[in-house]
This record gives sequence, structure tokens and C-alpha cells, in this order.
Amino acid sequence: MDTAIGPRRAAANGAVACPASSSPKPYYMSTSNSSSTLGRHLARRLVQVGVRDVFAVPGDFNLTLLDELMAEPGLRLVGCCNELNAGYARARGVGACAVTFTVGGLSVLNAIATGGRGQQPGGRAGASR
Repeated sequence: MDTAIGPRRAAANGAVACPASSSPKPYYMSTSNSSSTLGRHLARRLVQVGVRDVFAVPGDFNLTLLDELMAEPGLRLVGCCNELNAGYARARGVGACAVTFTVGGLSVLNAIATGGRGQQPGGRAGASR
């Protein structure tokens, strides 16, 4: 099944290469700012979508990201003692939390899944169904 969009060009060895593109790069692929990092881009985008607080559990593998988030003027970093607290970032609509991977990521899923339960129509916090 052919799913290509646009013409293909053949390489010298007969292999099919990606079509040449003359369109400008999107804003997120711009190379004009060489000091830009993924963490800075993520911090800017979080502010643009309305996130004000980032709930975080500092760990060895997310310290660099947390430094980038703290440097963003529109974000406030809220330190949490465990992932269950960090997951309640969801309680106010769009939210953000930063935890380490594996156990941290699995643990935060419980809080994310239940973080907005009290705001469901017809429900109240602590009510059993």
C-alpha cells in the first residue's frame, strides 16, 4: 500500500528517498536560537496553554528539567513529597507534574486518575459509587 504524499525521488543506488521540501520549517524547528532546549520549549508551551503551577517530585533524572521549569517566569514549581501529591495537578483542569520514570510514573497515574473526581457532575469528594 502506497501512502506517500507528493513525488518521490530515487537515490543513485535505486533506493527511494524522501521528497525534497522547499517549505520553511515550523516555529518549533527553528534553529535561530542555539541556546534553546527542550525543557525551555516545554516550559513556554505550558504557560501558553494556561498552566501556572507545576507539581514536582525532584529526582536524579528530572533535575535538569526542573531547572528549566523554574527559570520560566510564568510557572511556579510546587515541590511534593511523593507522586500521589503531584498527581493532583489535574484537579484544576489542565495541569502539569514532573516525576521520575518507572515507579514514579506508575505511582502518579493513581493520583491523575482520581484528581478530578470531586469535580464530576453529581459527584462529591469521598463519595462512593
